[in-house]
Amino acid sequence: MIDAARPPPHVLIVEDSADTRNVLRYLLQSEGMTVTEAVDGLDALERLHDLRARLPPAPSVILLDLMMPRCSGDEFRRKQLSDPLTADVPVIVISAVPERRYAFEDLSPFAVMPKPFDLEELLATIRRAVAV
Repeated sequence: MIDAARPPPHVLIVEDSADTRNVLRYLLQSEGMTVTEAVDGLDALERLHDLRARLPPAPSVILLDLMMPRCSGDEFRRKQLSDPLTADVPVIVISAVPERRYAFEDLSPFAVMPKPFDLEELLATIRRAVAV
């Protein structure tokens, strides 16, 4: 469970599937986490820049799908890493395309999880990423 003395982790979900975003939002909020959602990489970049300027603060961790329209997870991560204000936010890649993991390793994800993912394993990975 989340340490009550610390602010709750803030998770940015970057996922084009509304159903997957809804499941993740429900799961994370039920664990006391703050959640922001983005429908693709461009939306996520806009949200990251907006969040830096106001509350809630920038995300503690990003859950990132790879295969999305407009701006893929790979493109998002490259842009995120090039911005010194967001480069250190850990990313957990969640992908239905496991062979993409090897092409993504050069972008330094904290972890790579296949879809469908195990909810308890995902929560444990998020907790490790934010050191809760």
